[in-house]
Amino acid sequence: MNEKNMPLLQEIKVNTIAAENIDIVEEWYSTWLDYKVCERGFIDQLLADSWNAPLMKNQPYLVLQPSTKEDKFIRVCKIDRVKDYKPMTSLGWNSFELIVEDVYQLYEKLKESPFKIIGPPASLGGDLDFIHAMQVEGPAKEILYLTCDKVKAPDSLLPKPKAFVGRPFIVILAANGIDEVQEFYCSKFGLKKEEDMQTKIGVIAHAQNLPEEHIYDMGFMALSKVGNFIEYDGYDKAFGERPCNEGQLPPGCSTVTFTVTSLDTLNIDFVGNTVNNDSIIYNGKRSRTAKGFTGELIELVEE
Repeated sequence: MNEKNMPLLQEIKVNTIAAENIDIVEEWYSTWLDYKVCERGFIDQLLADSWNAPLMKNQPYLVLQPSTKEDKFIRVCKIDRVKDYKPMTSLGWNSFELIVEDVYQLYEKLKESPFKIIGPPASLGGDLDFIHAMQVEGPAKEILYLTCDKVKAPDSLLPKPKAFVGRPFIVILAANGIDEVQEFYCSKFGLKKEEDMQTKIGVIAHAQNLPEEHIYDMGFMALSKVGNFIEYDGYDKAFGERPCNEGQLPPGCSTVTFTVTSLDTLNIDFVGNTVNNDSIIYNGKRSRTAKGFTGELIELVEE
């Protein structure tokens, strides 16, 4: 693919978790996933307004990164409790996926942890039988997929983990219409249309009180840098907008930050103004936030 046909979204820079108690998230992630705090602070007004979430102003946040200090982050922002939120039953960012060295060793470790294991390690089967993954629920009701490549072929599409628990490499989006989601990301960001598939997704079926054999439509879109993907899962129309406190970020798996070459080349409706923030996430570079097809918040930062 030549440069002018490359997707405008380059890579996943940040996964943001919105939590009632950010200290518990820090404790779990540092103790069990070896993610370390690299920054603490309070959300300023300009950044909160750029998210169209004015009540995030002065809320505490922290930034975690893998033990190798890779330039990829999990940000945790404090929000008030959202009474009716249940993960994997509403639209938007459904879960975040981290690359790991050995999911079976990690499983043995996490069995002793407070993380709720909702899906034990298993092969994806078929043509993807070299990929093995497990799923856990964290303290903010965020869902993590923890995934490894058992073959580790040189030409693997999966990134090579630089730590026992490495960086985010897939973000998973729940939508009522996967064709519309694909069209949105292809038209706005130049992502390539891929063939959809139909598959069982047991952890989602369980959360939605559906039979384990329930079939979901799903698909993937690759970003321009190798080892970065958006997965989209098709939910029944009974599942709608995520419950959220007015003026705050959505709970759980809240927002995703992608890198782009330039904000000026994007033909998309933004929810707020461009900001230059000094956080380690931005390093003073311009960022701006848009809403996706399902209402998901898409933060874009220039690389």
